[in-house]
Amino acid sequence: MFRWGVDAGGTSTTVLTSDGHRWTCGSVNPGSVGADTAGDRLRGLFRELARRAAGRDAVGWLATAAYEPSGGARVAEQVARLAGDAGLPGRLAVSNDTVPWLLAPPLHGRGVVAVCGTGSGFLARAEHGGPVRVGGCEYLGSDEGSAFDLGLAGLRAAVRAADGRAGPTALTGLLAGRFGMPAPEAARSLAGRAFPKAAVAALAPLVCRAWRDGDATAGALVRAALDELLLGVRTARDRAGLDGGWSMAAGGGVLRNCPGLFREFAGRVRTGLGAREVVLVDDPARTVLAGLTALGPPGPPGGRPRPPEWQHSGETRLIELPPPPRARPAARPGLETGPGPGPEPEPPGPEPGPGPEVEAVPGPVPRLGVCLGPGAGPGPERALGRALAGARRLGVRTVDLPTDSTAGLVDLARWAGDRDHRAALRALVRGSGLEVGCVSNSHDALLLLGPHGPHTDPVCPGTGRQKRAHALRAALDTVRLAADLGTGQVRLMLGVPDFGRWMSWWGSGVSWADNVAAWAEAARPVLAEAARHRITLLLEPHPKQVAYDRPSTEAVLAAAAGAGGAPVRLCLDPANFAAVGHDPVEAVRGWGTAPAAVHAKDVQRWPGPGAPDGPGWTRYGPGPPFRFRAAGSGELPWRAILAALAEERFTGVLYVEHQDALLPAGRGMAAALRTLRALLPPPPPSQSGDGDRSRC
Repeated sequence: MFRWGVDAGGTSTTVLTSDGHRWTCGSVNPGSVGADTAGDRLRGLFRELARRAAGRDAVGWLATAAYEPSGGARVAEQVARLAGDAGLPGRLAVSNDTVPWLLAPPLHGRGVVAVCGTGSGFLARAEHGGPVRVGGCEYLGSDEGSAFDLGLAGLRAAVRAADGRAGPTALTGLLAGRFGMPAPEAARSLAGRAFPKAAVAALAPLVCRAWRDGDATAGALVRAALDELLLGVRTARDRAGLDGGWSMAAGGGVLRNCPGLFREFAGRVRTGLGAREVVLVDDPARTVLAGLTALGPPGPPGGRPRPPEWQHSGETRLIELPPPPRARPAARPGLETGPGPGPEPEPPGPEPGPGPEVEAVPGPVPRLGVCLGPGAGPGPERALGRALAGARRLGVRTVDLPTDSTAGLVDLARWAGDRDHRAALRALVRGSGLEVGCVSNSHDALLLLGPHGPHTDPVCPGTGRQKRAHALRAALDTVRLAADLGTGQVRLMLGVPDFGRWMSWWGSGVSWADNVAAWAEAARPVLAEAARHRITLLLEPHPKQVAYDRPSTEAVLAAAAGAGGAPVRLCLDPANFAAVGHDPVEAVRGWGTAPAAVHAKDVQRWPGPGAPDGPGWTRYGPGPPFRFRAAGSGELPWRAILAALAEERFTGVLYVEHQDALLPAGRGMAAALRTLRALLPPPPPSQSGDGDRSRC
């Protein structure tokens, strides 16, 4: 049987399945992101679970902060509709996120649960009687001691200090650094957001940092939060009638990410309230999966489900889902699931023939585009003109425009300061007949986080401070240029402050999570500027970025959701994942929502023990040598990748990216486009345009 558990908090959502698959997406709590976004994400999550169930009998548990017993029937009805739309089979339980913590080991249904994440809440139960709930009424009615409560108190303290109503505090500088503006302006900006909860909660780590550093104001705020948490535990314990030895399970982002605060809280619960044991729930999704087992057997397939004891109180509702409708077989010509073309040192020959047919997926096919390459010539304007003309000759209509100083296509400094130059650039792009689907910067922006040593001097020489200033100007101007061209997406690579953090060192608490926190801090002014222009920021996982594999990318997406500002979506490049040993097909699956864009290039890995011969070979860290090739000239199974993207309902732009040292740019991109066009079905008439020979 296929089992799954979902922990859906106020900031992020984590999924774990019985066969070991785990992934994270943004919050599905309507109070944090709005009903439309929450529904779309939850439907996508259920769709991925249905795919992984692969026809097996399935049972799962959605533990969500959005559920409360009095409105449980309404929430269960919405969840059932979304799960049915996604074709999810079997049965699912839906409850508040505290319930599985109480049912799972070590409490086994008796004790107290304290959640201190984006919000806060408490649940308790003795041997006999029903569960007792305290708090958990969203941030207007409760959530005392939570990340939102701490963040709001810290923001108000910084504003009071800034305008003279209170003494100085380190929070004033920390918040100004986080937002790139004084605390009063940041407060006004947050108040203007439709859903500020997650952004305010994201300030809690700053309060905890100031507390650890000895700031008196932050210390008072943390003590007040601990008092509220202790009051919630005491009230839940007493109302449930717990006496004698009892245990508590506590967790949530505040307690997990601030060990000192958890130790203080646990100590006060043991000494002040008599708890025998206080356990930190450091993997909520695994606890949900364990709680699913504690609910008991789900009953025979197709039979009447056995309602758990907790369903009678409304704490948990069990939903039996109808079997998914059988899809009518339909073919998508040429879209295959077999292996793609193998590696070849010379340009691809004839286009690959059609492979076995697969079931059609409704919706438009992806568009094909190209990432414009470095220019050459007397000036950026003429180089950009030639690059746009070359893209048009390739038969595509959409391009990714790089603003890197190393590309030589756009002079950002001149663009920012010369109105006539801005008008000329707009005219040049519009006159090309091409759509700029994305504006990007991968080299200048990289210096925002680094590295800042001499190896990045070719991009910008100088001190670390000078390089960071250069990177921030480039990132902000790239966003503004995109807005000036009417482009809705910007792709930026912000670098990595310390590659050594992926290693663990004895006695040290430093980890890759510190890089994620640094990314969120550095990205805030960029996200704020992108939000001002209604632009989406694209995150491309890459071995030279903080987001380099699935877990690190999920962590960055969660941090971005908590940072506020513009939405952040994925731009996936299967070759980047394959270059460091990950499955390129699985790399495009299971993110909860379809990527916003995909890059198409190939990779060839060196199998021998020695150093490879020939141009283009490189390596990432201690990994084996590899070189990027034109799509269809390397090892990637493009038929299977495109089939997986179709299953994910990807309808964005598939950008051909040229990094093949064996082929000139024009020939390489033409070869890649031939490969992809042979594998993609023709677009519907609404996408095919006015007789353009391209199939994108």
